[in-house]
Amino acid sequence: MPLRRRAIPAPVALVFVAGLSAGCSSVESWNDNRVTVLEQSLGKAEAVANVGLVAPPGSRYGGRVSFSQYGMFVLVRADITGLQPNRDYGLHVHERGDCLGATPEGNGGHYNPDGKPHGRPGRDPSHAGDLANVRSDGEGTVMYVFQTAAFTVTPGPRSIIGRGVVLSRDPDDYRTQPDGNSGPAIACGFIRRTD
Repeated sequence: MPLRRRAIPAPVALVFVAGLSAGCSSVESWNDNRVTVLEQSLGKAEAVANVGLVAPPGSRYGGRVSFSQYGMFVLVRADITGLQPNRDYGLHVHERGDCLGATPEGNGGHYNPDGKPHGRPGRDPSHAGDLANVRSDGEGTVMYVFQTAAFTVTPGPRSIIGRGVVLSRDPDDYRTQPDGNSGPAIACGFIRRTD
């Protein structure tokens, strides 16, 4: 099924873009009510993928990441708990979702169908799987919303279904090749359609 190009309604797009006007260099913390209003304004997603994060035994990290396709854009939402308070972490889509592998390398590199250098999400050059860093609040919780047109949830050559999402110990510096010096994976999940 080809990707239908449906634009986000202008008022919603403006609010959403304004909310992310800090660019991809920082996390926009949204409360549940604002996210719910945004999602309701967008209507029914064409495709949805939900990812439960898996962490090493004994760690307290948990949560989920969802990817919702709205026309040519994907709304990424991460709800993560058990992190160190007031700290930045890297978040990326990886080539594979091998969360049970013995090493973080089981996930492969950042999803990069265009063979571009690593960079700041939403700017050229960057990997399609480069997402903005997430920041935990004072209780070690992340609520993160990000919009991208770099990949799809619907079938096609840029689909992320079957790939992995990885939370890294350190923030991405958006410069160091090939992974932004974001440190080892501390949690990951396999991306699968759930709609």
